[in-house]
Amino acid sequence: MANKLHELLAVEQDRKNKANQVLGEAKNTFAKKDAHFDAMIKHYVAMEENSEQIPDETKEMVLTVKDKIAEVMETVITSIDANISKEETNSANVAKAELTVGDQNFGTFSATSLLALESTMLKIRELYEGLPVLDNTRKWNFDKQTGVFRTEPEVKFRSIKRSKVIVKYEATKEHPAQTELISLDEQVGKYETVYSSGRVTSAQKSLMLKRIDEFSEAVKIARIKANNVEVQNTKIGKKIFDLIHKDIF
Repeated sequence: MANKLHELLAVEQDRKNKANQVLGEAKNTFAKKDAHFDAMIKHYVAMEENSEQIPDETKEMVLTVKDKIAEVMETVITSIDANISKEETNSANVAKAELTVGDQNFGTFSATSLLALESTMLKIRELYEGLPVLDNTRKWNFDKQTGVFRTEPEVKFRSIKRSKVIVKYEATKEHPAQTELISLDEQVGKYETVYSSGRVTSAQKSLMLKRIDEFSEAVKIARIKANNVEVQNTKIGKKIFDLIHKDIF
């Protein structure tokens, strides 16, 4: 972080632009590339000796929601800190208010800082609204070793059609046996499919949105408090025109 205001002003807008860029890119990824967060391995198990062997079918996971959020956080945090540092420097010795959420105190800030933070929180909420969530039709278990969710193997049997001759009527002295060629579906193997996902649960998404809303509400309350001060009436307008018109009008 810069030590002088002119140094901070030189990088603050660039950091803000980069934050907006990564927020937009992440929103696009969550909305249009949600398949990046899923993986799958489909394994075939033959049930007969010398049966056909079918290779595994796999789909690799590109990234997790947690990893994507971590990418965004690094840039957005830098932007927030630069923006609030600028506003606090420009607002030294003016009315301020404490920003608290529950028992946690985030510090004391000016109304302009809180207004800027309020705007940033709207963008952050838009991002979290688009977080991809797990498919609720499947039962997921969290794998602590890999940090992703997995399902138990889902089994589907593979069948093939085979022809078989059946005897409808046994042969007699008078008549030969009556047979029929029929086609039967016989199970020859099974597919075991395990799904993995780097998404979040619906409950996790709801909880994060709730926390964002709680923080945003606290920012609004603090901003109102910071603005709740007596106006310092300053008479300078007439003096300006008196200077302009001196010895003329």
